[in-house]
Amino acid sequence: MSVEGDSNTISSLERIAREQAIDQLRRRNGLMKTLGSENGEPKLDWVEGVARLLQEEHLLEEVETDARAIHRRGVRHLIWTGMGGSVITVHVLCAMGFAAAGDLTLYPLDSTDPAALNHILETIARQKNLTPPFHDAATLHTLLEDVMMVGVSMGMTSEEPITHLTWFVELLQQAQLTPSEHIQVMTLPGSFLDQFAQQQEAPRRPLQPDGGTGTGGRMSAPTTRVFLLPVALYLTYTHSSSSLRSILADAWRHHKLDLAQESPDKHPFVQLAATLSDASQNGACRLLLEVTEEWKPLLIWIEQLMEESLGKGGKGIVVFDEQPLNPQGPCFATEGIVHVRMTADEKAETSPTFQLCLPYLATRTPEQRLSALASCFLGWQLTMSLYGYLQQITFAGQPAVENYKARARQLRSLSDPLEEIQNWKPTLRYEQLRLLTPAFIEPQETPAATFVHALRQRAYASPQELDYLDVTINGFLPENTWLSISAAAHKAGNMLLGIPAKVRQAPAAYHSTEQSEMDGPDTFVSLRILIRDHESVIAGAYTDAFLRAQAIGTWQAMLEQKRLCFLLIIDGSLQDASAPLEHFFEQTIQLLQPGE
Repeated sequence: MSVEGDSNTISSLERIAREQAIDQLRRRNGLMKTLGSENGEPKLDWVEGVARLLQEEHLLEEVETDARAIHRRGVRHLIWTGMGGSVITVHVLCAMGFAAAGDLTLYPLDSTDPAALNHILETIARQKNLTPPFHDAATLHTLLEDVMMVGVSMGMTSEEPITHLTWFVELLQQAQLTPSEHIQVMTLPGSFLDQFAQQQEAPRRPLQPDGGTGTGGRMSAPTTRVFLLPVALYLTYTHSSSSLRSILADAWRHHKLDLAQESPDKHPFVQLAATLSDASQNGACRLLLEVTEEWKPLLIWIEQLMEESLGKGGKGIVVFDEQPLNPQGPCFATEGIVHVRMTADEKAETSPTFQLCLPYLATRTPEQRLSALASCFLGWQLTMSLYGYLQQITFAGQPAVENYKARARQLRSLSDPLEEIQNWKPTLRYEQLRLLTPAFIEPQETPAATFVHALRQRAYASPQELDYLDVTINGFLPENTWLSISAAAHKAGNMLLGIPAKVRQAPAAYHSTEQSEMDGPDTFVSLRILIRDHESVIAGAYTDAFLRAQAIGTWQAMLEQKRLCFLLIIDGSLQDASAPLEHFFEQTIQLLQPGE
């Protein structure tokens, strides 16, 4: 339950009850309808979607029939390509132990780095005792004969799945396999991906089982095939006695939407929305979430839901995992921040932390975990929509990201997208590093010194203008380099500045949290990292041109939005990147030390 004695929270709860906000949400009328619509079309099918699926059982049976058909075809490896809400749910399921279901393995794919394709191919090849290169038809046939790719887009303009499917179809043709037997597409009518599927005569399925289009991508779970098909595959391949109906029925029972409508003050996710709203400053709030190891995979889904839905007009909720913030740091603050502990323990000790008590998290079987997960999806969506209502934020759509998509599309037409920034000024150079800065930044002696100077200016501004630090890595990095950068970013943010830090991986992050960075709260500094040269794909044709275009296009779009954003380019290959990156962050930490 929420912290006792907070009159503001009581006021927000009273407003939700008095204005019948949840009734508006369910009936799709009033202010809720306006805030939940995109281009005049309500995107609120997710609110009652589970109830409708339970009433129309044949819709769930159709998904289960699809899963059984995939099983009968002998598919053992399923690559799920999509961006943002089209794939994050699959990431969550895989991280929670549902990636390997009997004889089937799921591979989420949301990167345009050829290394991501190589990783999947190498994983499949090891299970078949194959080694690259994979060029001849016989080897490719053995490699791909039991592999399927599902391409998903819950938006109209996503192109990454098209590039993956194009690459995969060409490989299938080289392997003398029939593409239509190894691919499936789920998308909106008329989308870029839908046009591609028609050209390829690829089998298509509606995202919503009822064929509707009223569910935004980040609300894809649990009522669209983005959640339902992976779960149906798990149940099929493990020969479970459970069904989609039984899992959703338990989830809907735990969700207690009737309770939220009739007694808002007694529903944990309504309480949370009110607490977040009242803690916000000018509509902006930082949420630091603590969860058990079992439920940590859910964090990335919550992060996307909140930031893509609410990060608009300088408002929104920025989500972090719980982090130890130094109260002596120059930017430390207790205002505008809420610490939340998500727990199954109804007797959790009271503290300044908001206790989000969800008894159904205490599960014993995989099927119970799936039901609990679906309930969490529904609950957090309720919190998001109520926060949007209280702060008058349109929570449908993500208009800011269309800017960078258009830029990336244009940059891909160049022989090398890096040509676009070849003569950018100011650019700081040091050995293999190039730091491209906003035009108003005063250059210092080195890239690290320039970055720290900007951090200090924000940290010591009046009023203080630094609430979090973002480091975004474009493409793949070796795990030890990734961990080193993450540790440095958190030390700089948590310990030296007293603020939370994000370490994001792009391009996936550009479809999940970039809306917030471009149009949400602007009190942050972002460092984008791009290595110039990437791996070559080990089979077929796929380059890093899209990855480069995305890195540059998003950076340009951030500058256009007046965001304090740097682009750090390492001139070299992956093997050349570790040492200069580690040196950059070592110098950053050193220069941020008190007294420097």
